[in-house]
Amino acid sequence: MRSALFFLAAVAAAAADPAVIALRPGIPASEEVFTGPNDTERRIRRIASPTLTVYSPRRPNGAAVIVAPGGGFVHLAIDKEGTDVARWLNTLGYTAFLLKYRVTLADRDASMRAGVEDALLAMKTVRERAAEWKIAPHRIGFLGFSAGGYLAIAAALSPDPAVRPDFVMPIYPAVPAELIAPSGAPPLFLALAHDDNRFIVEGSLRLVTAWKQAKLPAELHLYASGGHGFGMRASGKLTDTWTARLAEWLARLPAAQ
Repeated sequence: MRSALFFLAAVAAAAADPAVIALRPGIPASEEVFTGPNDTERRIRRIASPTLTVYSPRRPNGAAVIVAPGGGFVHLAIDKEGTDVARWLNTLGYTAFLLKYRVTLADRDASMRAGVEDALLAMKTVRERAAEWKIAPHRIGFLGFSAGGYLAIAAALSPDPAVRPDFVMPIYPAVPAELIAPSGAPPLFLALAHDDNRFIVEGSLRLVTAWKQAKLPAELHLYASGGHGFGMRASGKLTDTWTARLAEWLARLPAAQ
């Protein structure tokens, strides 16, 4: 009987909704879910209160990744660059934390600043509470797409080691204008398409160059086609293989093992 109850409890736990952590509990929650005019992708905008949603793997490896979707700092592509990514990371053994950072429609620059603040707070929260999720505090990565890639890079460039990820994975990122990699900046994995817009491509090349100049490890996958915003959606283009390349990179990376 005891073993049967244990099994039922395990099944119930696996089926439970992911836990949600309010990063700034004093801010009232407010957001709007919508779909774009040309597709059925779910997006979220007008996010006032940032959160982390915890996706736990069945066989945890003791490492974690914070996932930041993109959306130009006006919305978040919450599934193809968020929930789907978190669940894929779970299959590799990583505990995934989906970051829903603050975005508004009124002021993009304010959203950028708020997003960076939320990214650093997310890193601080996961590292300080690592024991709660049985995570090694020195095995926490940051994976971001487009605007979320900007947040990943900002965290990697932080002069404060307490909020700096141990490995960073910007995918077709928006890149900060100032790029000086600090001593101890984390290993970098970068994937994008050559037919993305020139600012994404040129910024990504500047990013890899900054890591090269600082003699830091970096891996770049520049695909001939795939455009912008491919995320976890298969398109029949070369970018469909980026997750396989990332899985291989993670398997080789001491900080992620």
